[in-house]
Amino acid sequence: MNPEFGILVNFVVALGLGALIGMEREVTQLGRKQRQDGIEFSGLRTYSLISLLGFASAYLASSFESWFFGGVLLVVSAFLLVEYWQQSNFFKFFGVTSEFAAIATFLVGATAMISLVIATAFGVAIVVILAMKKWIREFLKKVSELEFIATVKFIIVAFVVLPLLPNQAVDPWGLVNPHNAWLMVVFISAISFVGYVLTKTIGAKKGLGITGLVGGLASSTAVATSMSEQSKKNLKLNSPFTFAVIIASAVMFVRVGFEVFVLNKELLGNLIITLGIMLMVSFGVLGFLWWKSSDKEQRQKSKDLNLNSPFQLSPALKFGIFYIFILVFADLANRYFGESGIYAASAVSGLADVDAITISLSNLAKSGEIVASVAVRGITLAVMVNTLVKLSIVYLFGSKKFFKQAFVAFGVVLLSGVLAILLV
Repeated sequence: MNPEFGILVNFVVALGLGALIGMEREVTQLGRKQRQDGIEFSGLRTYSLISLLGFASAYLASSFESWFFGGVLLVVSAFLLVEYWQQSNFFKFFGVTSEFAAIATFLVGATAMISLVIATAFGVAIVVILAMKKWIREFLKKVSELEFIATVKFIIVAFVVLPLLPNQAVDPWGLVNPHNAWLMVVFISAISFVGYVLTKTIGAKKGLGITGLVGGLASSTAVATSMSEQSKKNLKLNSPFTFAVIIASAVMFVRVGFEVFVLNKELLGNLIITLGIMLMVSFGVLGFLWWKSSDKEQRQKSKDLNLNSPFQLSPALKFGIFYIFILVFADLANRYFGESGIYAASAVSGLADVDAITISLSNLAKSGEIVASVAVRGITLAVMVNTLVKLSIVYLFGSKKFFKQAFVAFGVVLLSGVLAILLV
């Protein structure tokens, strides 16, 4: 590609990102009020020019001296300082968001000269932060000091403690990996935070459902743990928690099917019968739970929803210990039964994880070491055992009402799985 054409593309991206940021500043209620008061700084044209100035200074600095870019940035900052002084003195406006956004826009334009991907991510992030001002303020009004402290604790747990833990087995049998075990603690805490944010912003009914959907992509067991702990603090709110756990399990069925599709497509025909039936029944259960938890009822219950802290490390630590116990038990049982006990190995593996046994049986069936029907039954059995583990977690960590409802919901899904196994 012609070098000059490449630079022209970068130029257009810098112009577009600057215009996007300026548009956000101009169409907001604050921007319109500023223009009504005679303040013409915030606007599409201004930010477009600032972005182009950053791009041009980076381009010229690459051909001349490197200090040229810093000098232009210093001049722009001086103009912004004068502009802020005028606003604060003549218009009694003391906000500095637009000024910092202008500096960031200058840097976006400069970054576009180097990397279009980074510049685009940078620019979009600026627009999102600026556009979410009202939402952020409304959210922060609901956040207490204790919740903020809990957030800081989570950051320490996730980004300070986790990297320090050894990422290898520390026991003589090579079973317990502290890094992986603590990673589960971090993940469960993160699931709780996602549920907290979504529930407070869009309500328990939709918020917890989305939490189950997103969390199920990685660990439906972690979702079950998080929902169980929350259910003890919200005894009047059961259907949304059950909805989140069931939808996380449904996502697990889809995830297993995708793994088999990638590894051994020949198993899909029979696997669709087993997991497909369980998935369809799960959708039926989800529809019933959604209908049962009406909007009117949910609005009333959401008022009593007790979400005083987004991070509860105590249940996450309990699950971490529980996870290590199951992992050790499953590994020892697998070693004892060996490859000849396919169904026993599937049942034991399902106690801790369904992905490992899914991959193993798919490869064994592909190489001809086991027949397809045995692989399908083994995978389905592992999924069913894993579902029983989630039900056990609800029993151990959740409220009694939550367990009763989850017992019926999971019972229907498991019964359909038993009938489906008989068909293959």
